[in-house]
Amino acid sequence: MAYDAEPGGDPRGPWCPKCRLPVKKGDPSTKMHFDHDPDGSKGLSGLWHGECARPYWDTITPALEKLKKWSGGF
Repeated sequence: MAYDAEPGGDPRGPWCPKCRLPVKKGDPSTKMHFDHDPDGSKGLSGLWHGECARPYWDTITPALEKLKKWSGGF
């Protein structure tokens, strides 16, 4: 179908870049942005299922907590 060739053109909604399944309305999700793929054309930036994005958040959260402590909690 023609809409399958367009990013975000699928009537089922956007597709998760990690698991390649549609992110349906009401699904826990996270909008991910990667500097080297700002428009999502490389298949990285966009709406991800919450569980698919978790490995990234589990990696970055400790670093963010350290930065928060160093900056006085801001």
